[in-house]
Amino acid sequence: MNFLAVPPVLPASSVLLRTLHLAAFVLFLVPMNLALGLPLLTLAAEAIGRWRHDTFVRRLTIWLARRTPGAIALAAATAFPVYLLSVARYGWTALPAGRLMGWVILAVIPVLVAGCGGAFWVALRRRGSEPSTLRPFLPDVVESYILAFRRRGLERPGLVLTALVTLCMLAVEFVFVSHAILASRPDLWPAAADMPSGLFLPLRDPQLVPRLLLMLAGAMAVSGFFAAWHGADHVRDGDTAYGRSVLIFGALALAIAVILQITSGVWLVYSLPPSVSTALSAGSPSGILVLWGGAGAAVATAVLALVAAFAPAPCQYIYAGAVVLFYSLGSTTLARERIREALLAAAKIVPAKASVCAQPEAVGAFVAVSVLGAAAIAYMIAVSTPSRRE
Repeated sequence: MNFLAVPPVLPASSVLLRTLHLAAFVLFLVPMNLALGLPLLTLAAEAIGRWRHDTFVRRLTIWLARRTPGAIALAAATAFPVYLLSVARYGWTALPAGRLMGWVILAVIPVLVAGCGGAFWVALRRRGSEPSTLRPFLPDVVESYILAFRRRGLERPGLVLTALVTLCMLAVEFVFVSHAILASRPDLWPAAADMPSGLFLPLRDPQLVPRLLLMLAGAMAVSGFFAAWHGADHVRDGDTAYGRSVLIFGALALAIAVILQITSGVWLVYSLPPSVSTALSAGSPSGILVLWGGAGAAVATAVLALVAAFAPAPCQYIYAGAVVLFYSLGSTTLARERIREALLAAAKIVPAKASVCAQPEAVGAFVAVSVLGAAAIAYMIAVSTPSRRE
């Protein structure tokens, strides 16, 4: 069956689906970047702490490791609405691309389970005498049962498991990027796309490497800012030595990530077909603002974090940086969307913009369930936050 021959009929207004898709993707970017960036920063902090004999940085590794499993679980949960909205908008290209990568996509399931399980086990290792961050996820009896199997040496940092978690998250990112490339490049599909082997990958596409580097840099940037925020909170609360050390570490990680992000972003633009890269870099003013606005916002976030690292009151700069960071994520998402649409247009594939009447009952149910879900998540975060800082 030729999927591209089927007229794509949307189940709702194309503007509504586009807005929901972009909003869901921006929210998904935060836990997704933390799921990959936190284990990376954990390994870096442990290495730097041992090399410099810095107890503050090594203390940061405990804080990072104990938040990694929650980030992975939240990323897996927020990926579901993004996937559904993507299928609703681009199912006529996303589904055939998924069939071409069938076994590779199915491999994400055990890889994600291994990564999440390893992250939870590392968090258990670093639990010590503090309240466990797994309490919102595990009943007390289950947690006690698991901890009963701890053996001698289990209190070590668990660097091997942390490296395994990092590799698992990198593998998931590789599959994610590969599918995004295939879904936007039907011209890469083999002639026998109707009978796929399930192992097809765009390994020779020039976008692959810069996209992977861009994802890796984004993960480091968000996680570095997350660590800088943690340090700013401790500076505000009077734990100046530890907080300042962590704040500097996070700000430097963010600055390095932004440099890598801009470099890989420019590489990505000029690795696209000439017609697409020209349209993106020399197109309409709004397109140029979207493409380069994210880079400017990322630089501004890094500057605010570096200023906060040496400012007497760093929290105000961190809060401002959080707003700019969300703008950067939104701009990056819009740029990714424009690249996908430009690639499809270059392949002479234009999606239909069909719409149906919005039923009040459906809209009311959607809003009610969304509010209820947001309230439940907010309550879980509120009750699971420790009463005193670590």
